[in-house]
Amino acid sequence: MEERKQMTERKERGITLIALVVTIIVLIILATVSINMVVGENGLIKKAEQARDAYEESSKKESEGLNTMLEEMMKETGKGPNGLPLVDTLGGGTSNVVLESTVDAEDVNGNKIVVPRGFFVRTDIETKVNDGIVIEDADGNQFVWVPCTEAQYKKHTYNNPKENDTGGSTADEGENPWKTYHYRNYVDWQEESNVETNTKSVKENGGFYIGRYEAGVPDNASFSVNNESNKETMTYYTNSTSNGNKSKDVTGETINNVKTKLKPVSKQGMQAWNYINQTNAVEVSKNMYSGAESNYGVTSSLIDGIAWDRTVEWIASEKENIVTDSKEYGNYNNNSTKLEKDVLYAQHIKAIKNNDSTWVIANKYKKEQPKLGEETLTDTEGSTKYNSADYTNGLNYNTTSHTLLKRVELATGSVSNFMLKNIYDMAGNMWEWTTETGYHNTTETSTTTGTKYAVLRGGSFDHNGTDSPVSSRRGHIGVDYTHVNFGFRVVLYVK
Repeated sequence: MEERKQMTERKERGITLIALVVTIIVLIILATVSINMVVGENGLIKKAEQARDAYEESSKKESEGLNTMLEEMMKETGKGPNGLPLVDTLGGGTSNVVLESTVDAEDVNGNKIVVPRGFFVRTDIETKVNDGIVIEDADGNQFVWVPCTEAQYKKHTYNNPKENDTGGSTADEGENPWKTYHYRNYVDWQEESNVETNTKSVKENGGFYIGRYEAGVPDNASFSVNNESNKETMTYYTNSTSNGNKSKDVTGETINNVKTKLKPVSKQGMQAWNYINQTNAVEVSKNMYSGAESNYGVTSSLIDGIAWDRTVEWIASEKENIVTDSKEYGNYNNNSTKLEKDVLYAQHIKAIKNNDSTWVIANKYKKEQPKLGEETLTDTEGSTKYNSADYTNGLNYNTTSHTLLKRVELATGSVSNFMLKNIYDMAGNMWEWTTETGYHNTTETSTTTGTKYAVLRGGSFDHNGTDSPVSSRRGHIGVDYTHVNFGFRVVLYVK
């Protein structure tokens, strides 16, 4: 009897165990099905995500469609969202029909722009402020509107001034540090531009214009490659007098027996105006749109440190890393961008011996596809390769006595990759003079009677974009000094 009872209990426990196992299996199956229904490929979560994405895509398309419709309506009426004339109506591509009066306008997003008398908007290039609207005068000079509030119109403030910065490239502390080059130890820098008047213009108009290109040499200058007497020879004139070349640091010339002020140009593919000192860069920049006879609604001047800094901040909103490393965005010796079309250029040589360098300046411009970036040259064509008429002073320089490094100077706006916000070559190609100056003595301390220095910005083809990016300030060059890689840029303020 007891044995039968035990057998019954074992059988019941067996059935119970089997039932438990079956229950567990069923639960696992149900759980698997449930999980799959929730998180599987066709599960609830996946379907919810798909529904969300579909809704967002639908909303995006609906918003885009609505914006397109609103933009078309604005173009039809010629009015922006705030009732001002729409930018799109103030141009006509390359129509060359300039405005007879200054116009307050706006883009389709309601961003303000003031288009000055004597210019028109290149609507075929851009019509939205934040992407860089280009205006052009009747002679083809181009400028880009930089949006700027009164609060934004100020010089960049460094986190760590480092007044003992007496050499080389120095980076500021903090995130995305701006860089200097022999700058911060000069504590008395001043702006010689008309800051008060410029600030008033920015406050009233909401911005200013910067030259789309580095300043170019005007065709009527005797040293222009496009001057009638130079077109065939493509002659490269330097400021050297020993080889009979003409000086480039001039502000006016006698043309057809008439004394004429030379005015820089802001055009693509022009010979960059180098070999000009800061003093003359100030004068010719004012010449561009000045005088009682001017029919333009702007005043022109050499760019100051304030306008440079604001423009860099604006550019950096698109490419943040450019303030620390600009090598991808300019003609530097560490940028080997391959050109896809012929451009105007001059190839110079930097001859180095015992750490001392001498420039072997080109005598000719060429129109080809130069190889950018630093390259150590070899005498593959014999010792006369660099002793030819292509160079001003190459007789004593070859690879036996010197290391020969190639340096390529480009015409303005030669490479599309070197453009941000429709502004070309702020990084590299030429160091650019500004109106920021200071007096210092030989010990590099502040004074009022020592050498007058001016600040250069943005690096050059003789430097690399890591050490001398677009944010760089270079402050150890006198205002009367000229060099093959020193140029400048013009800015405009609406009257």
